[in-house]
Amino acid sequence: MKRLFERLSRISLYRQIPEDEVVSMQQFVLFRIFSYAGILVCLGVFFKMVLTIKNVGLTPSFILILASVMLINFFSVNKVKNLRRSYIIMLISAFLLLHLLSYSCGGIRTGGTLYFSTIILYAFMLLGRKGGLWFSAATIINVIYLFVISKYTNWTSFSLFKENIELINEDFLINAILTTFLIASQGNYLQSRKNVVIERLEKSKKLLEKNYILVEEKNNLLNDYANSLEKKNAELEKFASIASHDLKAPLRAIGNLTGIIEDEAGHLFDEEVNNNFSTIKNRVERMELLLNALLEYSKVERSKENFQFVNIFNLLNTILPRYANNISIKIDFDKNLPKVVAAPKKLQIVFENLIENAIRFNDKEAINIKITSEETDDYWLFSVKDNGPGIEKRYHEKVFIIFQTLNRRDDVESIGVGLSIAKKIVEDFGGRIWVESEINNGADFRFTLNKHTIKRKLALPLISKTIKPQVSEKEKFYSNVF
Repeated sequence: MKRLFERLSRISLYRQIPEDEVVSMQQFVLFRIFSYAGILVCLGVFFKMVLTIKNVGLTPSFILILASVMLINFFSVNKVKNLRRSYIIMLISAFLLLHLLSYSCGGIRTGGTLYFSTIILYAFMLLGRKGGLWFSAATIINVIYLFVISKYTNWTSFSLFKENIELINEDFLINAILTTFLIASQGNYLQSRKNVVIERLEKSKKLLEKNYILVEEKNNLLNDYANSLEKKNAELEKFASIASHDLKAPLRAIGNLTGIIEDEAGHLFDEEVNNNFSTIKNRVERMELLLNALLEYSKVERSKENFQFVNIFNLLNTILPRYANNISIKIDFDKNLPKVVAAPKKLQIVFENLIENAIRFNDKEAINIKITSEETDDYWLFSVKDNGPGIEKRYHEKVFIIFQTLNRRDDVESIGVGLSIAKKIVEDFGGRIWVESEINNGADFRFTLNKHTIKRKLALPLISKTIKPQVSEKEKFYSNVF
């Protein structure tokens, strides 16, 4: 029984329609309703004529032929792409039959004219606005034509009903009931739970509700994570306070006591002991520098700064005066350096650290530094190139690791935090930083600022903390119509 029902309803063809083509699924169901309802109407009219009218002629045969055409048209289509053609065949067949029946059923006064309203309604639903307008225009022309030939010619008559007023009234009654049946069957479907559009909207609504619950859960997790981060940041700030005060105090005490001992009893020590005291003081100073560097590194992590347009030329001019009195340092940069979107103070730290690095580790008497820029559709590229000793390729990654230096600290006093801070800032901007260098050919430190990432950071404050499901305009339209 189930298999018979599936064949009669053409479920296999219906399943060929993609699930996201809701309107196409709706049209197929309406096509099925019109086909079966139309066949039933044809059979009803056929038997009514045969049983109530004597010598009825060929008219019932035409009606039976239309029923056969509808049946064959419904079961012959096997591909979704041919459905529109079947819709047109069905509607045109019904239209032509009504036109032909008009000649022997009263012309403009035939009850069959009522069926044209059903054809127009289905034409709009199956063929869209353009198809519906075509059938509306054809109906108007047909009605005007029937009016003209009914008034000015003898081409039309009630010959089918033998000019019997009772049969004419009876025909009108039957046609009115059957027209109502066709329209009601369509309207009932559109309001029923079987409406595929409503089913799809309900399914989408449930899916949205489910996704909304998931989003709320994710938001709760994010809020918990944010609270956890706030606590960690608070702990980090406490650590910074401890590092800046409590840890430095013992170091200062050690340094001060060492100095006092040297002042009061230094003359009693030999050269080796005095050298050891000097080493202690140097190590205390280095430890204090390490703590300062660690604080600076953590400060960059915690500090928040709004993004804005930054003129790189003006930014560099705020850095260079500190080297103006040193005639051995020459820093060149183009006046046409771009304006970029960035956090200005953090970007200044990047350039300061790269310039300071190029100066500190330079082995030339005359230090030359050149700053250039390039721009692409996706990023800005900056270069800080020096004429120093260069860096072996195997150390290109190591130089960006915190507290890592290539020189002995006793030779060149350096904490090894400047490049790691620059790397952290650049990556926070969505860019990357690297060095291109060979021994004895200087070092070229390059970094990029990703335009797309910066745009997202600019838009980030506008994003709501909670995401609510949105209903599309199409869903609103269908919910209002149905």
